[in-house]
This record gives sequence, C-alpha cells and structure tokens, in this order.
Amino acid sequence: MNTGHVNRIVRISRNVSELDRSVAFYRERLGFQSSGLAFRMEDALVGLLGFGDRAVNVQRMRLGAQELELTEVGTNARPYPANSTSADLWFQHFAIRCNNIDNAIRQLYRLDSTSALPAAISGQPGAVPSPIQLPPGSGGATAFKFRDPDGHPVELLQLPGDSAAGGGAQQAFPNKIDHSAISVSNVQASIEFYTEVLGLRVGSHQTNSGSEQGALDSLKDAVVEVIALETFPQITPHIELLGYRSPVRTALRQFASPTDIASDRLVLYLSGLRGVVAALNAPSQVLRLDSNESATLITDPDGHLLLLVE
Repeated sequence: MNTGHVNRIVRISRNVSELDRSVAFYRERLGFQSSGLAFRMEDALVGLLGFGDRAVNVQRMRLGAQELELTEVGTNARPYPANSTSADLWFQHFAIRCNNIDNAIRQLYRLDSTSALPAAISGQPGAVPSPIQLPPGSGGATAFKFRDPDGHPVELLQLPGDSAAGGGAQQAFPNKIDHSAISVSNVQASIEFYTEVLGLRVGSHQTNSGSEQGALDSLKDAVVEVIALETFPQITPHIELLGYRSPVRTALRQFASPTDIASDRLVLYLSGLRGVVAALNAPSQVLRLDSNESATLITDPDGHLLLLVE
C-alpha cells in the first residue's frame, strides 16, 4: 500500500559554485529564463540542508513550464567527482527534450556567448559535438550528453516522432524538461521505494546496450536498465532509474552531503508527507516553510536527495 502520493516534480534543485556563471550558462546556451530575482534561501531550509548559519543565494529558472533551481554553495564546496560517469551512484542528470537536437547543439556551443563552454560527454574526445542515434531496441531516441560549468551532467534528447522542423534558436527547445535520471544499485529495491513509499508508477522498463549507448555515456560495454517512473496527474517531467549492469558502479555514500556540488535534489509535491516519514522510520525533520507548506528531506535507497513538500 502506498504511504504517499507524489503529484508532480516541483523543480530540480542543483548546487553550483558561482551563481552568476551558472545563470549565464543555462540562459544563453540552454534557453532558460530567470523566474524573478535571485533570493536568499529561507532559514528553515538552510538548516535542513546543513548549510549552517550562512546566507545561501538561490536563482530559479524556467524552461517552459518546468523549473530549475540553482543554489550557490560557494567555491569551497566539495567539487563534482573527477572522471565521474553515469554508472557512478552519485550520478543525476536532467534531460531537455528538443524538437531539433542539431539546432540545440549549435545553440549549446554558440560562439557569440561569453558564458562557459560545456564539456562533451558523448562522442570521442576532440570530435565535433554531435548527437548519438540509439537503435530502436533502446528506444530510438537521439541524444547528446555534456557537463555544465560545475561538472553536472545534462542531456539533450529528441524522441522519435518529435518535429525536426525549424531552423532558428527558438525552435531548438520546445520548453520541456523531460526527466531527471539517477543511477541506482538495485533496480527492484528502487522501484519498490518509489512506487510503494512515494506512489509513483512504472511507465516503461527497457534495457539499453550496444556501441551507441557506450558512445552516448562515454562508457565501454555499457548495459543499463532504464525505468521511467511517472507522477500522477502530472506526467512530465518524470524520474528515470538507471541500473547499470556494466560497468560496475561505485558507491555514493562518500558524496551524500547536501552541500556537495554533486548533490542534486528533486523537489516533489505529494500528499501523505507524515505517512512517508513514519514509513521510513528515519529521523526526518518536518518543517513549516514561509509558503505555509510542510517539507522534509529524505534519501532514496542509494542516497539521492528528495525534498518532499505538502
């Protein structure tokens, strides 16, 4: 029996070292727009996330109806792990669904921007950035992965049937964050957590492999289970679980601090918050926010951070 029911992903919250640098990157290269002015995080959340008593600046940005929150943790924060891959258990990205991925890549690497250039994950080192076409057995999507200025992975994604019409930057992004994907150590345990505790539902379950998947992830002999978990009534964005059978994953625990650059947070709106806290039998603190909503911070079975709001 479900103890809670996630209705929607409110936003993806991402730690960055320099707020202005990241805002410029996401605005100029990925088409995000600021949602109002930057603001100081409220004290209750600062304490919950372990930032101490210092001021934490936040900028929220929108891509159509979806929201990305950039949280400035400073240049002294533990950086994104070097040589990290999508098979590592601290991995979390979000995917931007494009109606013309070629145009999107051109905008991503536009030369008239002074913002930081992305570092490509997909393809061969030194090669011209170009999308990878996955075979029909792996979903048939066309995709390209890269890193933002702090090393966070991001994906551009064009699904079969999406329009490739249009030639300008305005057609590069159809205003949609498609999903946020996390690597997990035990697929079944994670499915049970997200469906039985949080009330999400499995939308699809497939296994991707082959040279195309390896080129997309920059991994040799990549074999990965991909499970789409949907909220209801909102369907997009959704959560994807990535269970890599090959290569072997590395542990998340040493990178689990909410103040680390690698620690993204999914902000989920749900009903049954206190039931979830009770079911987890963990010392989760439930706070009252300035918005008069209740909130708590929990972790999934692999330590990925979830901020639950009701």
